[in-house]
Amino acid sequence: MMKNAGRYAIASGIIGIVAYAFLIVYLSIRNQDAQNGLVPVRIHDFCVILQFLFLIPLVVVLFKLIKQHSPNTSQALLYVGIVSICFTVLFLLLNFPKILADVLYMFPQGVFGAWMIIACFRTGSLIPQWLRWFGIIVGVGLVLVGTFPMGYAIFVDNIILHIPAVSDEVVAKIPTDTPANVFLHQLIWIGTIMGVLTLPIWTILIGARLLRTKTFLFSTAH
Repeated sequence: MMKNAGRYAIASGIIGIVAYAFLIVYLSIRNQDAQNGLVPVRIHDFCVILQFLFLIPLVVVLFKLIKQHSPNTSQALLYVGIVSICFTVLFLLLNFPKILADVLYMFPQGVFGAWMIIACFRTGSLIPQWLRWFGIIVGVGLVLVGTFPMGYAIFVDNIILHIPAVSDEVVAKIPTDTPANVFLHQLIWIGTIMGVLTLPIWTILIGARLLRTKTFLFSTAH
């Protein structure tokens, strides 16, 4: 199971890099060609769905390792990890028929970031210190991104909470130069660099570590 989780984690990382590439494409063309911009953003969404689904085996394996190291670890840690992934996937799926706003998936993704922070802290010596701290930094980045939807709804406009989602034309009429809007977009930019960009790298590294099962396990004794 550990090696399978490693393979899925590496696959998740590769797909995550592809997703990020399509996000960059979308951001670079959306102002010039809004209609064609829908194609890369939907490919991005589909890739992120796969990226997160492939993380489920990793969440299970990391929880089992933490449980062996700390028997008193609550089962809630496992549930939070899996449920946050499931809601991230669900919210992304609801983007396609425009039931939810495009950015709402960032909230459960941020919860997964919080899970990463806790899980990496709890691993102790189970993984190398540098990889543990890298995971914590990634988690913090995802949490920052995850604050955007609720922060926007509270301090800018709750229009992003509407079901079904409002049209892009309506969203475009919201002032973008307000202090709250500027701050939240700076926050999401920082979080994207810290978490969204680096999550695939971390999952590839942890996946490669899991594939070397004996090395992974015996390294915990040092």
